[in-house]
Amino acid sequence: MTTPMNRTPLLLMVLVTLLAAAGWLFSKEAIRELPPTAFIGSRFLLAALLLLPLAWLREPPPTRAQLLRAAGCGTLLGASLLLWVTAISQSDALGSGAFIMSVATLMAPLAAWAAFRAKPGRHYWLTLPIAIAGLLLLSSSTHWGGDHPEQTGVSLSLFWFLAAATTLGIQLAVHRHFAQSIAPTWLTCIQLAMTGLLGTLLSLLTEQWPEAGVSHGIWGWFAASVLIATTLRYWLLTHALSKMTTAHAALMMLLEPVWTLLLSTLFYSEPLGGAKLAGAGLVLGALVLYQLPLLLRSARLKPTT
Repeated sequence: MTTPMNRTPLLLMVLVTLLAAAGWLFSKEAIRELPPTAFIGSRFLLAALLLLPLAWLREPPPTRAQLLRAAGCGTLLGASLLLWVTAISQSDALGSGAFIMSVATLMAPLAAWAAFRAKPGRHYWLTLPIAIAGLLLLSSSTHWGGDHPEQTGVSLSLFWFLAAATTLGIQLAVHRHFAQSIAPTWLTCIQLAMTGLLGTLLSLLTEQWPEAGVSHGIWGWFAASVLIATTLRYWLLTHALSKMTTAHAALMMLLEPVWTLLLSTLFYSEPLGGAKLAGAGLVLGALVLYQLPLLLRSARLKPTT
């Protein structure tokens, strides 16, 4: 029988996925007036600054080697998020984009194989075609032009989402290989800071702020992105992950694209055709099948009381 204590991390993970899905909405609204890379840079720098006192008080500071490894992971995370914000600036198909981004979990083993010679198991090769079929259905049933139909966004925003998912998959592989020995709050703080620095630098080189200024409502979306979808979300995620297995957490994170699709349908009238629902179902099914052996293994290893 599951005790309330055991349910707590599961409920936290549900909340984390809801906050992550809300972050898609907050970001989409904020970049209607804010330059996209400036938004990512300032959002993640502020979130890192908010987490810094917590990391300093609760955990020992990282060594130089740990700092370099965490900074490398943060650079990859920043690259993925900059590709992601480019994608959502071109399309209102946030639900489909969220399912594509979730495939990063399946791309991570390929990156680990290429970089660290960690060959994926047979089960992985069985689930990969299912995910590819789902992506093909999503891409063929979604109008990717979004706010800019006069541009070639039909192909470009899909490309940006795929590029962001691929980069995130690489980041996950590197994270698992190098950064497991780093204290979690410090690791989160450093990665957020590197993402913020990368976005800020790119914005200074390539973007201009609107001459007419930014409306008060947009700053409200920005504040929600920093406080709710970034700082609170990553802090809760770190806390939940310390109380549950990786397999359980990975399965719970599959709720994020589901919530995002529902929010996108509600706020942006993203159509829910049969092909899109089938594609989303195939992607979700592939991710569940991929994580299922890990979940079963952790259940067998769990001590009985």
